Amino acid sequence: MTPVSCHYCGLPFKVRRVEAGRDYFCCTGCAMLSRVPVDEKGQFPVNAHLVSALVTGFLFFNQLLFWLVAVLLVRDSKMEQALRFFWLSGGAALAVWMALAFLFWKERTARAADYVFMTFGLVALVVAFRRQPPWPLEMVVANVVLIVWSFRGLLRKQKG
Repeated sequence: MTPVSCHYCGLPFKVRRVEAGRDYFCCTGCAMLSRVPVDEKGQFPVNAHLVSALVTGFLFFNQLLFWLVAVLLVRDSKMEQALRFFWLSGGAALAVWMALAFLFWKERTARAADYVFMTFGLVALVVAFRRQPPWPLEMVVANVVLIVWSFRGLLRKQKG
């Protein structure tokens, strides 16, 4: 394993082999931010990297929204409609996982630890789906952990 520094935040990490002229990133967040150009005024154009991250956030927001609607319907004793929203929340949770997997593939930042996190996240989602209806809290926790892990570079400042 060869030590390299993240092209965006400067965090050191190791890779199997170093290719000349290639930028290396510690996470998907750093890779995405480095590929979104920002001008002197702080303006940035919409590009595929930014849209991918926004779609992932939108899916996660809908997962939470469907869960909230289901809980409110349970409180109003509308169990049939609540069940539908629990299933919608579960579907949105799987869509978030697939969007994160797509981001790892697209940004080409996945390393062994990323595969481990994604595998455990998928296992948590499958376990939550085994309950009838799917258990939203477990799915939310799994996706929050995956999102924080995937975008941990957003918490760091760009190197000098």
